[in-house]
Amino acid sequence: MKLKQYVQNLKSELLQVFDEREAENHLSILLQHFFKLSRVDRVLKAESEVDALKVSEVEKAVEQLREQKPIDYVLKETIFWGFPFYVDENVLIPRAETEELVMLVLENEKELDISILDIGTGSGCIPVALGMERDYRQIDACDVSLEAIEVAKKNAKKHKVKVNFYELDILKSLPQEPFDVVVSNPPYVLEEEIESLQKRVKEYEPIIALTPFGDPLTFYKRMLDEVEHLLKKGGRFYWEIHEDLGLEVVELFKNKPFDQIELIEDIYGRNRMVKARWLG
Repeated sequence: MKLKQYVQNLKSELLQVFDEREAENHLSILLQHFFKLSRVDRVLKAESEVDALKVSEVEKAVEQLREQKPIDYVLKETIFWGFPFYVDENVLIPRAETEELVMLVLENEKELDISILDIGTGSGCIPVALGMERDYRQIDACDVSLEAIEVAKKNAKKHKVKVNFYELDILKSLPQEPFDVVVSNPPYVLEEEIESLQKRVKEYEPIIALTPFGDPLTFYKRMLDEVEHLLKKGGRFYWEIHEDLGLEVVELFKNKPFDQIELIEDIYGRNRMVKARWLG
């Protein structure tokens, strides 16, 4: 089959599952992943024959997409910080706003002789991206899920970044030493919001990475309660937060020894990040 005809057929299949915009996006991802074809290649190689084996592999992927399985899990890959990261159903698929959290840290932490801890690392996207950009003295990352830690280790190895990963339930245990910087994108989705999430999210992504099942501020409160075990004097918190809970998160710092408390908007004008410095 000629490429031009195959692309038309594949697009028609995808339109049975997705709207026009999503279908085109998935089409581009599949063609790039399996055939290494860009949008330009589609035109330049329109009359070339497609590989039958690759066509079979794509069909298996489309079958999973029909079940609303996220394409990131289907392909075992997502793009974060402009680079491919391995993901599977043991970890949350990194979102674009988490790239903004990485950028926030990089913009504020230009001194290299510091230690950084990422709490709830999941795929390891935050510490690996930080390590790709800066040669910080020490980067640690923890997660309650041993399976997630294994995924994170794969990504650190893939991108040749040194990160100390370890299993740790921050609600029950604490790291052995405090850090200059603690960054975290913890579970914060409201329990009542879970049912309204898209099927591809609530049925495939790990629920423990989405919600704390109860108070959505649970993890932030824990980090503040145990701040002396997490941060050195003058240490900084960088948190991703629920867009509707910005004021509530900032209120947690009231009457506590912190300064430089900032509620920060993402590129869409939503309250998505908080930073603060502990005075000790």
